[in-house]
Amino acid sequence: MSAVSNNPPGAPGASALDRYDLYELAAQSPEVQVRFLRAVHAGAPRTLGEDFCGSGAIARAWVALGPDYTAVCVDRDPEAVAALRARADTATLPRLTLRIIDVHEAHDRVDLLIALNFPVGYFHERDALVAWMRHARARCNPGGALVVDIYGGEHAFVCGEQSQDLDAGVRYTWEQREADPATGLVVNAMRFDLPDGRSIPDAFVYRWRLWSIPELRDAMRDAGFAHTDVYDSLGDAVDDDGGVHARPLAPGEPLDDDYVVYVVGRA
Repeated sequence: MSAVSNNPPGAPGASALDRYDLYELAAQSPEVQVRFLRAVHAGAPRTLGEDFCGSGAIARAWVALGPDYTAVCVDRDPEAVAALRARADTATLPRLTLRIIDVHEAHDRVDLLIALNFPVGYFHERDALVAWMRHARARCNPGGALVVDIYGGEHAFVCGEQSQDLDAGVRYTWEQREADPATGLVVNAMRFDLPDGRSIPDAFVYRWRLWSIPELRDAMRDAGFAHTDVYDSLGDAVDDDGGVHARPLAPGEPLDDDYVVYVVGRA
């Protein structure tokens, strides 16, 4: 299971794509996600922090919203940050602050801090999760928020594969190859099969802990966030100005059997 994709029209041919392009094609919808993030904030956010940013698709879409929008991108992998820099538009690159550091070493203040596509799973112990969230809380400007996501549901700890066809003739497979419900630990991998016969079997491999929604909300409260919300979609309506209407789950409202949710901690 991966985040919902929104394959752009006119995507480049498969021969021109590297693993970061393929990841963005398969697992991200940055233009939709930034509209959702603005709606979740419910104010007038201008500065985005993207922890575990990878190639920074969301941050790049954020700064494309207008000249007043800036982003701080943090990842300790130099290759990922180089991929971000290579994909950034020259006009917006000056509004992207790139940090090749551990997320605990970032201190830039932001209106919104995000960690999307499940990187909270990198924290296998609760103490480590709360410590990062406390650091995130300290980085949030007044009225700011932290947004993370997680998957769960009936098949969250079932091993297997899911495949789908992407643009440019690419076939994408998400594999859950290990899963232990007693510890919450899973191992997942992304595979890409290209139309020229080439394949990338382990383009990205993740060893995560699947935190539950209540665990994440409790951790946010212990980290100092005043209130938490849960969203099960990226918005269900768009106004005339392109703004998204995003509604948090009401108490007792059911989720799908398998779901991806966004958990928001409000500073």
